Amino acid sequence: MPQNTSGRPKVVTLAGRAEQVLREMIFAGELAPGVRVSADDAAEKLGMSPIPVREALRSLASRGLVDAIPQRGFRVRPADRDDFAETYQLRTLLDPFATRLAVPRMDATAIAAMDQALAALEHTMLTDDVASYDRDHHAFHFSIYDHGGSRWLLHVQGILWENSQRYQRLSAGIRGSAEQRVAEHRAIADACRVGDADAAATLVYEHLDRTRVVVFAALDAEQEAAPGLTAEEGR
Repeated sequence: MPQNTSGRPKVVTLAGRAEQVLREMIFAGELAPGVRVSADDAAEKLGMSPIPVREALRSLASRGLVDAIPQRGFRVRPADRDDFAETYQLRTLLDPFATRLAVPRMDATAIAAMDQALAALEHTMLTDDVASYDRDHHAFHFSIYDHGGSRWLLHVQGILWENSQRYQRLSAGIRGSAEQRVAEHRAIADACRVGDADAAATLVYEHLDRTRVVVFAALDAEQEAAPGLTAEEGR
């Protein structure tokens, strides 16, 4: 989920708006894994011309959410255990590393912004609004990662976050109690607040590892429910 950290108002183009809507449709399962997406059909549904929608789909392809198929348009990237495993293998390396870089750089203003993001996340954790939860979950973690000082690291993290998010939606019903998730994020924030980078990084790793286990269980359950479905379907 691209993040505007410049402090200036962000101008959203038609292509940018189309990308936001299509991304949320992918995360929500309205555009299911493996489904072909026609720029013309999507444009009609969004009430736009095909040109910005095609640009949006190319951008989503560059971020790994859809595949561009020569002469056939686009296809939502299939859900795949190996893809998820690789995504989380990288996240468990990069997110704790980003946390270690960020914590020593977080001043009082950054801590206040993190606390504000945590309060918003705790509120949405108690609701059934999955889209708001995803938005606030991203905002909390990146209120930390944004201070790591590496734009390339943030860029890669953003792509991995988006790819993992579509898998996390599969596990929305088995994530554990809201109280448990609140406690995990409070612990991360507490470590950041006292400047303990190693503890914060360890807590981020453990948080990711718990999520990995839950999502693998959801993928296994989905595979058992539809044993004939493979990652190649929809091509």
